[in-house]
Amino acid sequence: MKINKIKSSFSSKKFKGGAYTTIITIVVIVIFLFVNILASKLEIKADLSEDSMYTLTDETIDYVNELADDITIYYMVQTGSEDEIVKRIIDKYDSISKHLKVEYKDPVLNPGFASQYVDDTVNNNSFIVVNHSNDRVKYIDNADLFEQEIDYTTYSTYTSAVDVEGQVTSALQFVTSEIQPVMYTVEGHGETELSDTINSSLKKINVTTESLSTLTTEAIPSDCSVLLINAPQTDYGAEEIEMIKEYLSAGGNAIIFADYGAEGLENFNGLLNYYGVALVEGIVIENDSNHIMGQYVNNLIPDIDSHAITSSVIEDGVFVVTPATKGIKILDSVRSTVTVQPLLTSSDNSFSKTNMNSGSAKMEEGDMKGPFHLGVAITENYNDAETNLVVYGTPYLIDETMITYPSLGNLDLFLDTVSYTTDQDIQTTIQAKSVLPRYLTLTSAQANMWALIVVVIIPVFLLALGGYVTIRRRKK
Repeated sequence: MKINKIKSSFSSKKFKGGAYTTIITIVVIVIFLFVNILASKLEIKADLSEDSMYTLTDETIDYVNELADDITIYYMVQTGSEDEIVKRIIDKYDSISKHLKVEYKDPVLNPGFASQYVDDTVNNNSFIVVNHSNDRVKYIDNADLFEQEIDYTTYSTYTSAVDVEGQVTSALQFVTSEIQPVMYTVEGHGETELSDTINSSLKKINVTTESLSTLTTEAIPSDCSVLLINAPQTDYGAEEIEMIKEYLSAGGNAIIFADYGAEGLENFNGLLNYYGVALVEGIVIENDSNHIMGQYVNNLIPDIDSHAITSSVIEDGVFVVTPATKGIKILDSVRSTVTVQPLLTSSDNSFSKTNMNSGSAKMEEGDMKGPFHLGVAITENYNDAETNLVVYGTPYLIDETMITYPSLGNLDLFLDTVSYTTDQDIQTTIQAKSVLPRYLTLTSAQANMWALIVVVIIPVFLLALGGYVTIRRRKK
């Protein structure tokens, strides 16, 4: 009897179903192992990381494909101590172009190799990029490949972003460029200093920064690629303005940030008027909740106008925030040689609050109705010289809070402005890839809408659905 029961159990539906499931499971496991072994043998790897950290951007690939010089990236690393992230990214460069190759050099086995190219102390997991066609060299230290931040709760540092591709592609641009742009930042009138993040970002796009006191110099230096005037608090002298005009009229370039709190800058405002624009009195307030960040009516999210400077932020679909900004208007009496193009514009519901001491965020008598330009690009072609001048209504556009805020395009906009005014290719600036969690940036209206959906609509729907199901069951 027991034997018959055992035999019958093997022919039961339950056994057959279990056997079938077991066989399918074994087959799936075998296939998985086979694919895994095959991928390992063929070195097939898929980049599933956020931001595609291990995949080179199209900008880098396009740039490398156009290289005409023979370049070698020497990866200075002791054998066996390669950083896995660095290794995976740098190996991608080796197969793009016949003009570019990657070579590993162990500094222990080759102690004198680096000294023929650089005087710096070469650290482990660093790079030396050499252009053999023109002998230009760029050293990239390991410390520049990762962005570090401080956790002020523990006072320890942690890696916030990986910048291997950004630094290497920047070095390739450096060794292939004949001229390196120089930005002179004007000082002596209470101008806002550039932050460490801005300075490091300028260095990354191979722009050298120098300070310039227009009070003590007779002329803008001849190697000045772009002049930066960042929110002066006191006025310039007539001689200084004339010197700046002479520089610009000869084909110079400038980036100017205005500050709503600075008053009585007659000569400074005269310079702007000379190039066809004027600053609107007061500070721009936004009444459209789709055009403000959070609940702050002076943290404007402007419409972004189409221009070479704004093309990348438009393509990326990111917001730009202009806090505490003055409006910019285009004058009717613009010279025929001057062209003014809007970059950033407030909504039709915006206005300029002229009474700074008013406690009201509503439009009052004396306030001016918008929209206003918040950023403009000015070009003048005269006597075979082209002048490029970009004006923004606020220095807080490049405040540290704004340029480091996740998912905002403020830093990209500024770097593209610099690239445009220094006649660089703005498409080859590769940003560091964050390893931190991403946060969704919403306008005030969007935040309110999602709050309504999550807090009210979804719970009401679930309660109604639950009530409906309960009533149906009771009727049965």
